[in-house]
Amino acid sequence: MRIKKPNKKKEQAAETRKKLYDSARSLFIEKDFASVGVEDITDAAGITKGAFYVHFESKDALIALIIADYAAQADMDYKSFLEALPDHMPADEVFLALIAKIADVLTGTIGYENMKKVYQMLLAGTVDTEAVKGYGREFYLLFQDVLNKGIRQGKFKNSLPVDEIARHLVMAIRGVSYEWCIRYPGFDLKEQATAHFKLLLEGLKTNQKI
Repeated sequence: MRIKKPNKKKEQAAETRKKLYDSARSLFIEKDFASVGVEDITDAAGITKGAFYVHFESKDALIALIIADYAAQADMDYKSFLEALPDHMPADEVFLALIAKIADVLTGTIGYENMKKVYQMLLAGTVDTEAVKGYGREFYLLFQDVLNKGIRQGKFKNSLPVDEIARHLVMAIRGVSYEWCIRYPGFDLKEQATAHFKLLLEGLKTNQKI
């Protein structure tokens, strides 16, 4: 039986790509996306600028990959956050706690400058941002889970499909986040997002007075 030898070229390519990715991610933690150039990334990785474009079409393409990974990690963090909440906690309070957590991540972990760049990339459509905006993202499923919990608790009405309501609520948090970006720094994202969702959740509750 012939033993398949490792492909050194592929291994080296993968190692180079990882070095570029890791260097970029480290730099983006220290600075924002706009402040870091391709040359900064290649210098930090100890790799030539030409090699960068062998592995990534552009800086924005690398940023899109990093954002996708950020989004996946954030979704897992949100899931862990929800799982740590008491089972008996009312669904409307769970929603408000989740919205506060999202605001903390956007303002504290990602930051205004990086969120601004994310919106620019989403609007430009020059790179694949499906991992962030796609309806298959774990983010939507978390919203659906809380809605289903509210329906089971008798807190929320079930007159509309849960996935449809979840999409509207995700659109709402994105809208408030965009408002934060255009009104920064005179806009408190956590305060405004919480107030906005309190109003939205009132419309979902079963105890509405006509």
